[in-house]
Amino acid sequence: MQRYIKISLLAIALISCEETTDLDLKQTPSKIVIEGLLTDQPGYQSVEISRSTGFYGSGQTPRVLDATVKVTDDAGLEFNFIHNPRNHPDSAGIYIPEVGFSGEAGRVYTLHVTVDGESYEASDKLLSVAPIDSLKFQINENEQDDPKEEGKFYELLVYAREPQDEENFYLFRYYRNDSLIFYNPSDVYYSDDELLAEKIDGVPSPVYYASNDKARLEFYSLTRNGYVFYNDLSTILNNDGGGMFGPIPSSPRTNLSNGALGFFQVSAVQEKETYIE
Repeated sequence: MQRYIKISLLAIALISCEETTDLDLKQTPSKIVIEGLLTDQPGYQSVEISRSTGFYGSGQTPRVLDATVKVTDDAGLEFNFIHNPRNHPDSAGIYIPEVGFSGEAGRVYTLHVTVDGESYEASDKLLSVAPIDSLKFQINENEQDDPKEEGKFYELLVYAREPQDEENFYLFRYYRNDSLIFYNPSDVYYSDDELLAEKIDGVPSPVYYASNDKARLEFYSLTRNGYVFYNDLSTILNNDGGGMFGPIPSSPRTNLSNGALGFFQVSAVQEKETYIE
């Protein structure tokens, strides 16, 4: 971007003149953004491809509609992906498997994307995830006294057993009546096993529900690379970079090659739901 902002710096104290400064807010060229998800559950596999916009850009990022996308595994299998087969406008830039499949624990999967003659690749391993034993709920009294959303003060309690003889990383996604929800828009819910006891005994949700809501939790395994990506993402989303004159935020570390942004996540998934009664 070659945009220029003219900023008037008003003098203070004894200085009463006005000085004008031109700031050249240079921007790196547009890059390919790839957001891939492959799991051990049918129907979760997808790859979304777009192009980055300027730091001060607005609106939806441009979608890539003509990429070549496939996934291979370390057993020699190959899975081709096709673009938005139903031509739904909300699915522009999203690629799904031509033939449905599910990943297998222990396998390494490699994503291959070609856009305008440029190739991008990323690999990730499918690790197992601790099963969710049960979900319960309780009233959070502090939230009940001053709810962020009227009537929503029930928190979900998660019970599971976390294996302590290995290093594990997790991503949590909470749904209310089938809609993905966050307490704050910039929240990312992830953890390593150092923060979780061997027995996940009633860990409360960071989001809240109302009576009669359907609550669902999706529990994803992550590799260390995936944990680093989400940690970086959380840091960027929750840091204003020092305000207007701070540095433009850097991008999260990625497993994608050739300068692409985003991440190719390979995960096992556990999910459970309950009703707030």
